[in-house]
Amino acid sequence: MKRVCQTVLLALALGAGATPSYAVADPRPVDPFVPGINEDPQLATAWQHWQAKAIDDYAISVRLSCFCAPRAAVRTVVRDDRIVKVTRGDHRLRAGRGWSMDGLYIMIREALAEADSVDVSYTPRGVPKSIAIDPDRMAADEETYYTVTLERL
Repeated sequence: MKRVCQTVLLALALGAGATPSYAVADPRPVDPFVPGINEDPQLATAWQHWQAKAIDDYAISVRLSCFCAPRAAVRTVVRDDRIVKVTRGDHRLRAGRGWSMDGLYIMIREALAEADSVDVSYTPRGVPKSIAIDPDRMAADEETYYTVTLERL
């Protein structure tokens, strides 16, 4: 009985100073997207719309589709420009595996610079709701598609 009480007390003591349930041991700062002088106009406009909303706390789900095994979407919780929780289904992932809005804009910029074809559809809020990237038009089955959903917290 004494051992059970000690275990319960230890668990309570450790839990008393615990961080909120959405936090992880090492939150990762969001890499900021800064539009350049020669930025794609559609991308720059979408970013401006997003910035105008001043949304600091959100959850973003990104589902990757390709000619590969299907996977669940990656859900990332961002609070005050820090990635605090990343999950795929019931599995917790490292913060570096998550997405932020700035991270999506950076990915789109890089794809526009490197891929043969990039097609992005944005919401009025500036959120890229679908992204299709074809690195090489002459190659088959290497295209990637992303579907994005955003939730304000």
